[in-house]
Amino acid sequence: MSKPNFSMTALQTFSVVTKELNFSKAAEILNISPSAVSHQMKLLEAQLGVSLFHRKSKGVMLTNTGEQLAEKVNKGFELINFGIDTAKQTDAIQRVVLAVVPSLLDHWLVPRLNDFYAHFENIDLHLVAADQLVDFNQRHIHGHLHFGHGQQAELESVFMAHEYVLPVCSPSYHATIDTSEHLLAYVGGTEDAPSNMSWDAWFKHQSVVPYKLTRYRHFSHVGHALNAAKHSQGIALGWHHIASALLADGSLRRLPFEAIQLPFSYYLMMPKDIAKRPVMQQITSWLASQFACSQGEIDDKNCEL
Repeated sequence: MSKPNFSMTALQTFSVVTKELNFSKAAEILNISPSAVSHQMKLLEAQLGVSLFHRKSKGVMLTNTGEQLAEKVNKGFELINFGIDTAKQTDAIQRVVLAVVPSLLDHWLVPRLNDFYAHFENIDLHLVAADQLVDFNQRHIHGHLHFGHGQQAELESVFMAHEYVLPVCSPSYHATIDTSEHLLAYVGGTEDAPSNMSWDAWFKHQSVVPYKLTRYRHFSHVGHALNAAKHSQGIALGWHHIASALLADGSLRRLPFEAIQLPFSYYLMMPKDIAKRPVMQQITSWLASQFACSQGEIDDKNCEL
């Protein structure tokens, strides 16, 4: 046996009436006439086969049956309204997955995220560490803050910043390049495959002859070498942007040598259709502004030991 088809409009009107106990006030809230409210309540009573109101000269009172129905109906509409609000909120919050060069993510981006969260409450940002340029066809990633040449015809490539290499150590580590200090090295071919700025390449560029007993301590990423330098374990070739926060707070100091610009740079790489989305344009603009803030002074003229 099929259940009768009750009017949802009448139930919604009933919910408002139970809170106001006055057809005229309910009509104002619903932007309909009092007679329309009265008609819908009579329709609902007819469909249910029960009396829901005691009608008075000034307003109405709920019958016992009306009170029981009001409790259930009002809870039901509260759940409906909550679901609608949640759906609107979920639609307003946009999920963005961003891949980032690992050391840049750890040492440059993470310290700046509070500013991002304050400006973009509507963006649910997911961060993924990735050395090599991601395959956007295989992974659900919207953009990659990548270190490379930026030349990918099928992708949108937005230049962010050049990168520079400079030797750094902790303030308590009294270092000179021409003695048997420990040099902190990271594996070429991971983050810096295009630049290949090894210590040997740096010595050659600076026309410095390394001490024959120079000892190396090896790490897989630039950020690891910087962290070791911070803890007075030797001298690292710091990437300027990645080391910028440690240089700014005094955890590292720079040695008086010319900063060398690497042949590759930071680019935000995105599929062309995704790059057109307003949310990605907002992220692109914010990243560019943050790189500008961390650019700082890379000229060694003002650098002191």
